[in-house]
Amino acid sequence: MRTILVSVLVLVSSAVANADSLVYEGTWVTTNRKLDGTMTCVVTELGGNKWRGRFSGVWEGVKFSYTVTFHGPPDDLRGEAVIDGADYQWTGAMSQEPDGRFTGKFGGNRYRGNFTLKRKAR
Repeated sequence: MRTILVSVLVLVSSAVANADSLVYEGTWVTTNRKLDGTMTCVVTELGGNKWRGRFSGVWEGVKFSYTVTFHGPPDDLRGEAVIDGADYQWTGAMSQEPDGRFTGKFGGNRYRGNFTLKRKAR
């Protein structure tokens, strides 16, 4: 179950966001099995259109946290991850607006779905 959340992506190696990180909160939805939930994603720009994100939350009382790297300009992000032994690919976009959104679609050999997260005010 935790697998889904990370495949979404995408984040930071520390539990606390630094000043250069963006924090997003919202929901993820699976389309092939009902495993929906809420999550937080902390995204850190690494430079050169490379990013690192930490997706975390609680699903059915169990905490999850996955770090995922991805690449591309904010409006055309792509990534791959192996989570709990399952392969995932995803695409997404981060709005540059102050109250922007981070959206994505994910698929793999275990789950498929999407997420919609809203940037949290600093």
